[in-house]
Amino acid sequence: MDKKEKKKWSLRRKILVALCVALTLVLVLLVAATAYLEGVLGLINRTDPDKNHSGMSESEYMDSVLEDETLDPDFTGPEMDPNDVVWGNSTQIEKTADVINILLIGQDRRQGEGRSRSDAMILCTINKKEKTLTLSSFMRDMYVQIPGHKDNRINASYAMGGMKLLDECLNKNFGVTIDGNIEVDFFGFMKAIDLVGGVEIELTSSEASYLNKHGNWDVEDNARKWNLKKGVNTLNGSQAVAYSRIRKIGNGDFGRTNRHRIVLNALLEKAKTMSITKLNALLLEVLPLLTTDLSNAQIMGFTLELFPILSDLTVNTQQIPADGTYKMTNIRGMSVILPDLEKNTKILEQIMKTK
Repeated sequence: MDKKEKKKWSLRRKILVALCVALTLVLVLLVAATAYLEGVLGLINRTDPDKNHSGMSESEYMDSVLEDETLDPDFTGPEMDPNDVVWGNSTQIEKTADVINILLIGQDRRQGEGRSRSDAMILCTINKKEKTLTLSSFMRDMYVQIPGHKDNRINASYAMGGMKLLDECLNKNFGVTIDGNIEVDFFGFMKAIDLVGGVEIELTSSEASYLNKHGNWDVEDNARKWNLKKGVNTLNGSQAVAYSRIRKIGNGDFGRTNRHRIVLNALLEKAKTMSITKLNALLLEVLPLLTTDLSNAQIMGFTLELFPILSDLTVNTQQIPADGTYKMTNIRGMSVILPDLEKNTKILEQIMKTK
């Protein structure tokens, strides 16, 4: 081999060695990142997605509802025999791989309690092709079909059978396929808001007055005196949760469901302004407060799919049932919202369509 050939071989060998070193470094970084992510995601509480986790019995649920029914003076209507309710045929919504449906569940549970009713049910629909994020709040007092049980309020499905039964209930009534669930209770949500330094919420004069008089919903906070005012206020965790639970003013449970979306959107906006370092620290604190039926692989897969379009996402909000698609009535001693399933299914179908 002459000198010219030796130089060429030496150059090729150096390039090959450099590529091997670079590839090794990339692999090491990927392994380290994967191990780190696995460790971080391991902080989340898990539930088996294939099991119906029994909670309240049907009679226990009804006892709790009828005990609280005097607290719902806004929801009144004519008495209706449950046998007279006609549901019609259920329609399944066709969903492509460009659409991800994650159900966010806010649980009506205090410290020391087991599973209770789902106080908030927000379907988070990410349409990757249309670059939209739609938050659809399901009214907890909707009267629906619950697989394997009597027709009842939708929040009964979670109380009696956890995420699995709630997903089956949404699928049966609205044709929605849920890709995964994330649940947090009041105290977890309260802590998450405190960790980001509170959220900016615009209060009406009646909301501010109500919170100052009645807002201290948790025992630990009863000693505090709030001085909230009309206009934009920075609410701490306890105040934000109390605000989201108001149902005595502003159209009862419809107003409260809207407040759920306002607080969630404010929390998302606050998180968007945080640095990577602060977001990482926040995740380490918040993840142990969550419970999900998603695997680590699923979460990482969804994250990789969404990361490229996060900054371009348009956020929309809506309630189910939508205005003009329901009637108020009393069934089995409960004040309930009776939805038009066909009309509301079509509304949900629109946000899952891709052109």
